[in-house]
Amino acid sequence: MPLPSPSPASLQQWLQASAAQPDCIQIKAKGLKTILRSMAEFLETYQVQANLFVKLPRGAVWQEDLRRYSQTLDSHHHLFQFVRATEIDAIAADLPEPPGPRPDAKTPQATEIPIALPDDQCWRGDYFVLVQAPTFAALVVAHRLQRLAPSALGEDHDLEAHGEEDGLGPVERHPQVLLHDPGTAQRSIYLSVCASVHPVLIQELQALIQPVVEASASTHPTLTDLVWHWDQYCPPVDPASPDFLTLVDRWLLWQLRLQEHLRQAMVVYRQQALDMSSLSSQNEVLINTLRLKDEFLNTVGQELRTPLTTIKTALTLLDSSQLKPPQRQRYMEMISHECDRQSALISGVLNLLQIETSASQIQLVPVRLDETVPPVVSTYQPLAEEKGVMLAYTIPNSLPKVACPEVWLRQIVIHLLSNSIKYTPSGSAVWVTARLAEETVELEIRDTGIGIAANDLPRVFDYFYRGRNLPNDATEGAGLGLSIVQQLLMLCGGTIVVSSQPDRGTTFRVRLPIYES
Repeated sequence: MPLPSPSPASLQQWLQASAAQPDCIQIKAKGLKTILRSMAEFLETYQVQANLFVKLPRGAVWQEDLRRYSQTLDSHHHLFQFVRATEIDAIAADLPEPPGPRPDAKTPQATEIPIALPDDQCWRGDYFVLVQAPTFAALVVAHRLQRLAPSALGEDHDLEAHGEEDGLGPVERHPQVLLHDPGTAQRSIYLSVCASVHPVLIQELQALIQPVVEASASTHPTLTDLVWHWDQYCPPVDPASPDFLTLVDRWLLWQLRLQEHLRQAMVVYRQQALDMSSLSSQNEVLINTLRLKDEFLNTVGQELRTPLTTIKTALTLLDSSQLKPPQRQRYMEMISHECDRQSALISGVLNLLQIETSASQIQLVPVRLDETVPPVVSTYQPLAEEKGVMLAYTIPNSLPKVACPEVWLRQIVIHLLSNSIKYTPSGSAVWVTARLAEETVELEIRDTGIGIAANDLPRVFDYFYRGRNLPNDATEGAGLGLSIVQQLLMLCGGTIVVSSQPDRGTTFRVRLPIYES
């Protein structure tokens, strides 16, 4: 016949009605497993000899921590485990035997002793651990708040009715895994948990489990000694005793130590996440760099083939015996032009490679614009005069020093001046000025030349881009000058912007960082 059911049937109802008015927190199944491990390690560390009354989800992973602790108990202390009556014989057969005989035949013969619950509905969804030592008592009570959706296990199925693999779900075998199946309506399992050393709660839980023990003893004689000597197995603890207070202090310090370990672990995990994010960003930059280099090499190959094809065609035509002198002269000029173009292309590519390889070796030193820019402008004065272009500069000597290698600054000015003079017809002008702009020094190269079309402005810094409105008397370059300027400025922390209007001129504004010692 079924055993009588204790009242109340739910431990959650008991907690809510308790005079101690305990607080509860909501955690996932993994959190309950962590609490059990912490409690077992605390009892082991401080060598507390206690009787344990437990009801836990089925599965070896839920038992392992308390079972490990139970192996340290002497012959007078045991792990009492509440289980369903239909499973008690099978569980008892699997329990390990003690290493030697008991001195008293009435004493239970195993360290772990099963206690049958009266029916399948008693404390369903409730789990607890009651630690009962002569000088210390504590409890953990948990109540399952959510179950698997009916669509996952069937309308009449319950988590505790399906053997070892159920209980609290996959967390039994792998505590780090939470229930998650995108293909079903399964949900993560949450529990309401209370942990306490409150004497009132300890006594109330003892009063709830004692009738179950007595009822189970009527069919399982191994519990007779527990029933007859209940006060010895569950001795009253004086909450004012020094021994009790010492263990409570140690329990609190144990929790604080765990909190600190968690905090340190969080710092490590956060740093690892940042490192992974940084590595991911670096990998993305590396992939983009390799892609850009591949595109650059493909473009270089195309640019080198173009003048070679023209030269080869012109040389073939020069072999013709019927070629007239003017035609021969035109082909010779074509060959010379393409040779100059290829030479400029090779020089530009080598210049870019040199910048890339030497960037890590060059230091950002202080440079004065009034000492570096005027000599470069003076070098281009004869070329400007020959073309009929007025070239002037205004570089105040009061400007602060900029953080840029002098050789880079010279290249920047050379490429910008050469570009402006090339696209500025006779009778026009080119100005070079400098001024303080916010926290930078701005170098401006402005001309009144032919200008750049609006749809071409976004491409002027692209590799091998050449303006389509090249003057007739100008020599076509490699299309790398402005790309080199932009690359140098990026390496020293500067910027460049361009504005232009067709037939009215173009302005390049370079901003250089001020040197800070």
